[in-house]
Amino acid sequence: MSSNNDLLNTPSEEEEKSASTNLKDSGISRRKLLAAGAGLGALPLLGTRAFAANNNSAAAAATTRRARSSAYGASTAEKSLKIISLERLKQEASKVIPKAGFAFVSGAAGAEWTMHENRRAFDDYRIAAKRLVGLSRDDIDISTNLLGLKLPTPVIVAPMGAHAMVHERGEIDTARGTGLANTLYCSSGASNATLEEIARSTTGPKWFQLYYNNDEAVTRSLLTRAKKAGFTAIILTADALGPGQPEEFRAMGSPFRPDRNFGNHDPKKGGSGDFFNQKTSLTTKDVQFIKQFTGLPVIVKGILRPDDAEKFVRAGADAIQVSNHGGRQIDGVPASMTALPAIAKAVNKRVPIILDGGIRYGIDIIRAIAMGADAVAVGRPVLYGLGVGGAQGVKSVIDYLNDDLKASMLLSGAAKLSDLNSSYLDIVGENEKFDTYNR
Repeated sequence: MSSNNDLLNTPSEEEEKSASTNLKDSGISRRKLLAAGAGLGALPLLGTRAFAANNNSAAAAATTRRARSSAYGASTAEKSLKIISLERLKQEASKVIPKAGFAFVSGAAGAEWTMHENRRAFDDYRIAAKRLVGLSRDDIDISTNLLGLKLPTPVIVAPMGAHAMVHERGEIDTARGTGLANTLYCSSGASNATLEEIARSTTGPKWFQLYYNNDEAVTRSLLTRAKKAGFTAIILTADALGPGQPEEFRAMGSPFRPDRNFGNHDPKKGGSGDFFNQKTSLTTKDVQFIKQFTGLPVIVKGILRPDDAEKFVRAGADAIQVSNHGGRQIDGVPASMTALPAIAKAVNKRVPIILDGGIRYGIDIIRAIAMGADAVAVGRPVLYGLGVGGAQGVKSVIDYLNDDLKASMLLSGAAKLSDLNSSYLDIVGENEKFDTYNR
């Protein structure tokens, strides 16, 4: 019979202790390890193996009982959460996620103006509720269609890397929780788990987010693996060069876990190449290559200008993701919600639009849909749910947003998402303020 460690496929306490001791004795800082020419993908694994799980509740419960905390001290929680607000959840998460992991997730680039602006910008859109329209709770329908997927909710999970900074089971639990919530999981190319492990962990739909590598063979390998694993679309991120490192995290010495690497590039798990060898000279030809090579739809993520949106739609993009990467890559760019109206006008419903950045309440989703989005992607709150409750915590975050959206729809007088348009909003300053890039 398999031992507990075999069932978990996780390092023993002795391996974790040895890993910490070896790192300390080497005299090499974690920052130096990260900066090494081959990047994390080529670091010694130090006894690390990926977790494996699926959506079977009995198996999940067994895994939870056997979970062992690592020397790093990430959460091993697995429980449903009663969420009052996502801001309160963040406070709870700060108590259970290791300090380095919380700094990595919660922070952003520069002075963090863009991150905070992502939240403030929703205040420019006041709900203009319609009354006595004959709605009951049973009339509310928040389902949506997205590139052939019929989803029960417009809430999807944004691609985010390095989930093992938050929870021992990392992306395995994030994807599993997303599947339990019956919505779309977007898998980051910077994941600690491999894309195959992630694909096996969720019963729901899944897309793969590509960091385009300078080595074309590496890029082709990632795309081939993603299609074979059952990912049904490719996200090309146009605004990032790897995991953003907030100021507080860098002040700590960029302490990424030395016992985890970027799983998709791990040669012991079928990977190749250096994660940090990313192509920066991307053009519309790269969108066309991905479409032709995979035969899958391509979503271009990181768009903040209507002329860029037009350019990528003409190049064959099947969807546009309005995003500033949660403010993690460059500070001083506009909030996603600020950029949305002009982009929606330029796209003119030719392809779906996804918005991410700052979604915390149902009314935020109403605002985004009313101004032209077809779906919203949620990032940090999902990782807070992961830290506090594992896969069940992720599901709880999505359930909270769904319930809050339904209540907000009822109180706004809209029965379904397609009912929402700008007539449901009182826009501060009117639309002229959003036409900056058209001048």
